[in-house]
Amino acid sequence: MVNIWAFEEFVQSENTRTLSIFVQSPSIIGSAISLENLLWTEFSNTDSPVFSPRVPKHLDATLEGLGASRNTMPEAVICAYARTPFGKFRGALSDYSATDLGTKSVSELLSRAGVDPSSGAIDQVYMGQVLQAGAGQAPARQVALGAGLPFDTPCTTINKVCGSSLKAVMIAATEIRAGVANLVVAGGMESMSNAPSFVRSANRGEDVPYAELISVLANDGLKDSWSGEMMGNSGESVAKKFSIQRSASDAYAVRSHLLAKTAWDRGWLSKEVFTVNGLERDEGIRLDCSPETLAKLSPVFEEGGQVTAGNASQVSDGASAVLVASIDAAEAHGLPVLARIVDYTTSGLEPGRVMSAPIPAIEGLLERSGLSMGDIDVLEHNEAFASASCAIQSYFDAPDERFNVHGGAIALGHPLGATGTRCLMTLVNALDRIGGRRGIVAICLGGGNAVAMLVERP
Repeated sequence: MVNIWAFEEFVQSENTRTLSIFVQSPSIIGSAISLENLLWTEFSNTDSPVFSPRVPKHLDATLEGLGASRNTMPEAVICAYARTPFGKFRGALSDYSATDLGTKSVSELLSRAGVDPSSGAIDQVYMGQVLQAGAGQAPARQVALGAGLPFDTPCTTINKVCGSSLKAVMIAATEIRAGVANLVVAGGMESMSNAPSFVRSANRGEDVPYAELISVLANDGLKDSWSGEMMGNSGESVAKKFSIQRSASDAYAVRSHLLAKTAWDRGWLSKEVFTVNGLERDEGIRLDCSPETLAKLSPVFEEGGQVTAGNASQVSDGASAVLVASIDAAEAHGLPVLARIVDYTTSGLEPGRVMSAPIPAIEGLLERSGLSMGDIDVLEHNEAFASASCAIQSYFDAPDERFNVHGGAIALGHPLGATGTRCLMTLVNALDRIGGRRGIVAICLGGGNAVAMLVERP
């Protein structure tokens, strides 16, 4: 007998939602079936499956006939979001640990949603964090308990580099669709200011020279472990691949700061953020940014290159979280449906081409949903480097009014573990503001992967 477990990826079309899983046993190898609301079942070593009583009775007893009503799989929706302002490196939030910031974001999230943390309504907590060295055991667990959730709340910390918190949302949506959860907190956190240093080998009783210390921030967060190159080198590579000029990258960076300032001045981003330690806005927005000032900065990663401190995302501190629910749970708790999660995916390229990895992810979402880029009202990109965002925007021919419309990580900041859900809530926020229907958020991440999600306003 073998257990059957649902894979994460969902295959969707306009009228059908199915959960694809694979069976593996001596007589049933790699057979694909589609089930909805499947919790678990068992197969014997014969060709006839043996169903547990928990499987819907209308399922056939043959592999070819396995299927369920396409309207029974729970739909995952976003009901609330909250984030700290993003602080500059060693800035206003540097006295807080990542878990401190995560606890604050989850507490604020539940307060906004009107969910009592102690009620036991939250089925799971998933929190992304990349720089976990020195954070203590089970960072997500620290956040949940700090926010007042019961001791029996399951908690998991996710490290998928810059995609960590969006991956947390993907897992939350998967559990809701599989029927094993109703309300899930998904988010991420990072204190890049407090990332420690370590030494690989040291003799007991001997001093460790400062030069032998290795920065966790650089080693675990900013360097490709496959090639040994810094992520900034991939910003140079994508510029060459797509013929992005230094002047275009600098102009894009100026745009990011201007859009972020405008979004704050007009109160658009205040829907996302709550005040922490007197900081009311994202700390890294530069009011004096101009093409002339950026042109004076020297490239960091390649001689004669174009990636500078001015057209790259900022090293930051912060946390963000969203509440993901089933439709039934949203109705039961009186929660608003801000957006429905339509589809999500993970793509991969060679590590050195990581900045291009969002392209196949976005293309996959569009193809599976039968959409074109013209059907997407807002495309939100994590904006690791201006050259990367210029490349993605150019590849999909996305107009300025539909691309990172509230600014991005160059201006707002990029606390690695928190960026995914920050981008997601900014996307939902922007769709609501402009009255748009569909949006895609896409995040490149170290190692050559990218994660992307398609959402739709009700």
